[in-house]
Amino acid sequence: MHLSLKIVILTFAISGSFYQGVASELFGTVTDQSGEPLPYATLYILNTTKGTTTNIEGRYSIDLPPGNYEVVYQYVGYKKQQVSLKVDHRRILLNVVLEPEVLQLQEIVVKADGPDPAYEVIKAAIDKRKYHSEEVNAYRCKVYIKGMQTLDEKPDQILGMNIPLDTGIVYLSESVSDLSVARPDKIKEVMISSKVSGSNSAFSYNQGSQMLISFYDNLLTFTGLSERGFVSPIANNALMFYDYKLEGTMLEAGLLVNKIRVIPKRKSDPVFEGFIYILEDSWRIHSVDLKLTKAHQVEFIDELNINQVYAPVKDNIWMVLSQRFAYYLNVFGFRGNGNFVGIHSNYEVEPNYELVKTKKSARIQLFPEGYFSNEVLKIEKEANKRDVDYWELIRPIPLTKIESVDYQAKDSLEEIMQSRPYKDSIDKVVNKFNIENLFVGGYFFQKSFRERYFRFQPIYDVLQYNTIEGITVNLKSIYTQEKEGTWKYQIIPTVRYGFSSEDFYAKAKFSYQFSPIKRTRAFIEGGKFVSQFNQDVSITPLINSFETLVNRRNYIKMYEKSFVKLYYSSEIVNGVTWKSTLEYARRNELFNTSDYSFFYENDRVFTPNAPANMELANTSFGSSDALVFTTSFNIKFGQKYISRPDMKFNLESQYPALFVHYRKGIKGLGSQVDFDEIVMRIYKDMQYGLFGGGNYTIWAGTYLNDRRLTFADFKHHTGNQSVFANFDNDNYQLLDYYQFSTTDSWFGIHVDHHFNGFILNKFPFIRKSKAQIVASANYLNTDGSIHYFEYGLGVEHMFKVLRVDFYGALLDGANYGNGLRVGIGF
Repeated sequence: MHLSLKIVILTFAISGSFYQGVASELFGTVTDQSGEPLPYATLYILNTTKGTTTNIEGRYSIDLPPGNYEVVYQYVGYKKQQVSLKVDHRRILLNVVLEPEVLQLQEIVVKADGPDPAYEVIKAAIDKRKYHSEEVNAYRCKVYIKGMQTLDEKPDQILGMNIPLDTGIVYLSESVSDLSVARPDKIKEVMISSKVSGSNSAFSYNQGSQMLISFYDNLLTFTGLSERGFVSPIANNALMFYDYKLEGTMLEAGLLVNKIRVIPKRKSDPVFEGFIYILEDSWRIHSVDLKLTKAHQVEFIDELNINQVYAPVKDNIWMVLSQRFAYYLNVFGFRGNGNFVGIHSNYEVEPNYELVKTKKSARIQLFPEGYFSNEVLKIEKEANKRDVDYWELIRPIPLTKIESVDYQAKDSLEEIMQSRPYKDSIDKVVNKFNIENLFVGGYFFQKSFRERYFRFQPIYDVLQYNTIEGITVNLKSIYTQEKEGTWKYQIIPTVRYGFSSEDFYAKAKFSYQFSPIKRTRAFIEGGKFVSQFNQDVSITPLINSFETLVNRRNYIKMYEKSFVKLYYSSEIVNGVTWKSTLEYARRNELFNTSDYSFFYENDRVFTPNAPANMELANTSFGSSDALVFTTSFNIKFGQKYISRPDMKFNLESQYPALFVHYRKGIKGLGSQVDFDEIVMRIYKDMQYGLFGGGNYTIWAGTYLNDRRLTFADFKHHTGNQSVFANFDNDNYQLLDYYQFSTTDSWFGIHVDHHFNGFILNKFPFIRKSKAQIVASANYLNTDGSIHYFEYGLGVEHMFKVLRVDFYGALLDGANYGNGLRVGIGF
């Protein structure tokens, strides 16, 4: 044995036939020379793909069948150690002390007039990047993931809602999956076991495919962490973003390893800092110890640390053996930290035979034709039913004391936590009324044991003002009853009274959701109420109240209807959602009854409630009855999804989404309308690497028949004349709400591009705010408007949530208007 390796081997004779012919446990601790544990040190069995890591206390455990092994221990910054070991039917305790790595500096380092030798290593690694990223056609492995999140501080409330969380461990979960991957982007994962602390019925949200972070990619993306990608230290353009320093070299099992410090040229760039270890000659990644900080424009966290260890698995092909993501959280009053550890083992590899020279007789094909599908993750039904003995046997990383206590305490308390007295006590905290409930979020009241929930609107939704009804009280409440993962129904009554019009309205909706796999929903709604001409709600009552009272602009236009409406929607096949409605309504025209505003009473005149329109000189319609049927298909080609036993999660597709909508006015049964409208819409999110990302929408529609209809049945484009904006991708920001409503053919385009820090992070005083530039362009063509075009440039993420844009517009080449728009822009 190597003299620098201090090993204590204790064997325990274990009697009984149970252990004969089965694996034995190798366990122990890995520490440094001072006795401090080395958390998440990696160990693996040489010439196999079996390995594990130590836990945060430096302890490890691995099961090995009887035989002779070479066990490799390594930790970033320390010398790798290799131990010869004979395993029989006894447990073996092996404690390892690792020494700090001894780096050798080559003579060229001291030459003052030459570049650091790290650059030659990095250039060689860049030249081989594509080769190493493509040298494996496909592989299969087992992935164990353990995730833990702790909170040190938390707010008592957010937006008026009480937060019933405790500090300490708030999430602890383990999972084991079989992961299959084929180049370039095929993934199939089956979660075979899942454990969530404090909930035996829950499934882990761990996902092995989300840990497929490869520094051989030019750009690495972290969903939810940043809208921009981060440049790999060995990306094709890495030399534009990084400086490098060779810290030294070390010899491991006859291989020379270069330790290179990665230094951002500019702190604000989307880059990493830390260390990357590159093997000499093959120029492949040996391991990484990198981090991202707030300076690199990450959101919600202070720092993210990434550790990866690679090992040879077949024919000198190295794959990730272990990786760890540790982060420090500081957002909205929550402070804490967390980490996710992944162990990859039992690799089966299919090399890329066009790159790797292999005898034809030795070539394999891992996966048959049709093996991969759009289902990227399937959680087995019995995954969360594994017992303690199973986890003790399968778990590659020993639990720490705090984790064991958390499992034991929460699992033993689960029955209590599901009991009525406990839930009632939690409800008392959540249901406590405070003054913020009136103004922010509304008031929530729950009976969680019976899964019953009540919600009442905040005051800004209750009190409204418009010129049709005057001061209006709109009382809406939502009662929800559900059985988690099975069904949910809601009863939503609404009553409304206008003090100027003296009209009282009431309606109610009964909604039922079932079949969570297909997300099926049906509802029936009816009553007597007011409705905007544009059913997509061109302007919210809150914004209209402000515009009417402060600016004396009455943008909202409404009519009265007595109606009954039926609705049904379901995903009929993966990627295809069908929705249909049938509504019978008696519609009555409404008129202004109030002329009050805070300002401009002598300077501005309110417009009539009958909207002005280019195609229809008089939009008044008196009264009419209408029976209208709609049906639509939302199609996401190649939609990926995750299957759980109780539900299905749809993911985004790389292809454009198609929306087809048909609306029919049916004459008969008292209905006086007769028309047919069809609309098609194509939508796609786009990513442009470091230049940001955006989306485009192309849509068009026409009336196949417009024999009889009222202005309520026109196609209304969602415009905006208020300074307050909704920046959805099918909204126009300067367009009059109803001027260009039509029954003719129309065509529209919407394009947004979010630069995601590409521009503003160059300015030191601005980048700290993490504000970002956004640009947009919208176009509309109808027989009435001819050619309408608007363009916008703005700043989003101001104070994290605010967006401000300046827009200009042209109509047939002439100036149509301009103005600022303010809204939400995360």
